Amino acid sequence: MWWMDDDDLLEDDEEQVRHLPLRQMLTRILPLFRPHKRTLIGASVLMLVAVAAELGGPLIIRHVLDVDIPGSNQRGVLLRGLAYAGLYAIGMAAAYAQVIIVARIGLTIITELREQAFAHLMNLSLAYFDKNPPGRLMARVESDIERLRLLFSDVALALLRNAVLLGGTFAVMMFADARVTLSILLLMTPIVVGTYFFLRYIRRAFRVVRRLYARVSAFLAEYVTGIPILQIFGYTEKAQMDLARLNRDKYRKEIGVYFREYAFWGAFSSAEIAAVMLIIWLGARHVFGIAMTVGTLVLFIEYTRRLFWPLVMFSEQLDFIQQAFASADRVFAVLDTESATPDMPDALPAVPSDWKEIAFEDVIFEYEGGVRALNGVSFRVSRGEKVALVGLSGGGKTTVTNLLLRYYHPTDGRVTLDGVDILSYRQREWRKKIGLVLQDIHLFPGTLQDNLKVLRENIPAEAMDRALGVVQAEGMVRRLPDGYDTELTEGGTNLSMGERQLLCFARAIVDDPDILVLDEATSSVDPVTEQRLQDSLDHLMEGRTSLIVAHRLATITKVDRILVLHEGQLVEEGPHEELYHKGGIYRDLFDLQFAQQAIE
Repeated sequence: MWWMDDDDLLEDDEEQVRHLPLRQMLTRILPLFRPHKRTLIGASVLMLVAVAAELGGPLIIRHVLDVDIPGSNQRGVLLRGLAYAGLYAIGMAAAYAQVIIVARIGLTIITELREQAFAHLMNLSLAYFDKNPPGRLMARVESDIERLRLLFSDVALALLRNAVLLGGTFAVMMFADARVTLSILLLMTPIVVGTYFFLRYIRRAFRVVRRLYARVSAFLAEYVTGIPILQIFGYTEKAQMDLARLNRDKYRKEIGVYFREYAFWGAFSSAEIAAVMLIIWLGARHVFGIAMTVGTLVLFIEYTRRLFWPLVMFSEQLDFIQQAFASADRVFAVLDTESATPDMPDALPAVPSDWKEIAFEDVIFEYEGGVRALNGVSFRVSRGEKVALVGLSGGGKTTVTNLLLRYYHPTDGRVTLDGVDILSYRQREWRKKIGLVLQDIHLFPGTLQDNLKVLRENIPAEAMDRALGVVQAEGMVRRLPDGYDTELTEGGTNLSMGERQLLCFARAIVDDPDILVLDEATSSVDPVTEQRLQDSLDHLMEGRTSLIVAHRLATITKVDRILVLHEGQLVEEGPHEELYHKGGIYRDLFDLQFAQQAIE
């Protein structure tokens, strides 16, 4: 059933969902329709025309059976037959036009909402992404917004249509014969109530089945990738037994749910037949003084058969709207989230080009939850200086670069440029001064030049040539069949690992930034490739202020200064030779790593 196909949130995700009051939710949703008010009015009129056409058909048939045929009025039969066909055609045309109009409105709203949500995510701080993994954000941008599309384009107006249709149907039936209508209503009430509770039960049962399906899928994803390990350790039979157990659990639950579902809908169809039999019985006999014409009998049969599914759908549409409101709440929660690193209201629009020094002044930083990553760190980096950050994992190296990049703001203290807090500048302008190469290589879908430009159109070809020349990667462009226009496969697999890293190097300096941040930029490649890349890396840093987070210490022996961070504090500082002969933490790290590399 269509209402059972929506994805369910994980329990930990559900806990984070706000629950806005209905009035507050409507104040957020209704303005989305304001630009389409006239179009919606037109769609509503078309909906009323379609409902009126559907209600009018049985009335025409009753007149033919009760008046025209007994009166041998052939002309009346022909005219009313044409009227019935015309009414049907008008209803179908109105319904088609209404669906197209509403679908277009829904798609327009959702397209704008998706773009708005994506643009908002692009401007949130790194702290938000620490708490919200990509899968959850994909659900917000895609699954929840898609559910809103169904609400805006299909379900809301369908709910209104079913409400009008049900009201109109009962009104006509009551006008035709109130006692027969009340008898049918008496029969239908327990069926409808029972259907409502059954559908709630079956939805919960299908959620259990989907969770079991997710367990099977996760098991397969984990174990298929590890088949060589399973074979080596002789674990294949045990893995097959574990999968068989999961499969049996899923089978038992699923087969039971489907049996109950199909049995219910069979009984539901029988109830519709029972209602028709009741009408025939009432019409054929003088029960409670009721005498029914053939036309009225057919009218009640037609209307009754049209009542059942709208009633069921009415219940389901109400439930879907509740789910869609929860989705809207989650989407609006994203849009309402403010960046933890906003620009100051009076932020300066330009960063000086003739700056002299960057300084960390007694910087303290705590992550959410009170975990302190930096504790009173102070140091200065002169323009053109190459400084490396080293230390054990968790010492605060990456936190330093994140603060420089303004992914976070210091909890206390400040980062300055010639004595001016870097928060005083507009974030976009400040980041233009910085080139970044991360530990993980990330290439975007598209061509080689798309990745060099990072999807910006204002980067000239000369800048790309210069950047590739600096990192000594001109040969890569010549090797590729279409040069800069070569389409990169997913993850850039049509490039070697070294070429991918060189592309990231070139991308970092295509804008000729003043500052270069290298966060373990060569740790993803093997030592031999790293050695080949080192020359390109030296050219990359030439003439630039460089801050290097180093994993392999042998690569930073030639930098101007090394900062040793340990448990969030700056414990040692100086060039390689000085720190090594000093015999502190740096020497221990260097000797340990050098001994390991010698063994390798």
